[in-house]
Order: sequence, then C-alpha cells, then structure tokens
Amino acid sequence: MVLVRSCGPWGAGVVGGEVITRGGDGATLTTTHGTHHAPARPVPVVDVIGAGDAFVAGYLSGTLDGLTAEQRLHRATTTAAFAVATRGDWEGLPTRTDLPLLDTPAGTTLR
Repeated sequence: MVLVRSCGPWGAGVVGGEVITRGGDGATLTTTHGTHHAPARPVPVVDVIGAGDAFVAGYLSGTLDGLTAEQRLHRATTTAAFAVATRGDWEGLPTRTDLPLLDTPAGTTLR
C-alpha cells in the first residue's frame, strides 16, 4: 500500500488525498472531491521489485504536470506496469514518450 498525503508547497487542492495501491487490483485515490479507482494495467509480470516506487514516481510526475486525479492514477498505474514487466527495479521505467505505448491496441506496429 502506498499512502500519499497532502504536503509541501502545492497545497491540498493539488496533492491532497490518500492513495491505496492494491497490486494487480489497481489503485484508489480518495480526496475531498470523491474517490477515483484505476485498474492495474494488464502486462506480463516479470519482477515486482520497484513497482511501488514506480507508482509513486508516476503519481508525483502527474501531480507536477497538473494532471487531474484520474490522469495521475492512470500515469501511476502505467509507470508501475512498465516496472513490473521488466527484471530489475528501474530498468523498465518509461520515458514520457513511452507512456502512451500501453494504450495502443494489441498488434499495433510501434516502429
């Protein structure tokens, strides 16, 4: 479980809320504006080391980019999916240009 509470100079309107991660069952964000759930991304799991750190990195980068609650959760679950699909704790982390790759239809030619 990862818990992200409102803190720092951003204030409750930007970072506020609590995030609960549930591994393969996704994650839930609860704020004063409501509750949002994001399912886990369906990827083959190779190694779970670093998945929580990757989730938090995705969530915080989404916060710094000014994304909505749903978009932050989507980015966080996407970043964690990249992490678990590769052996190692950081080797599979995506770049910003990699993030949309998990949203492409199955069988899509990427290059």
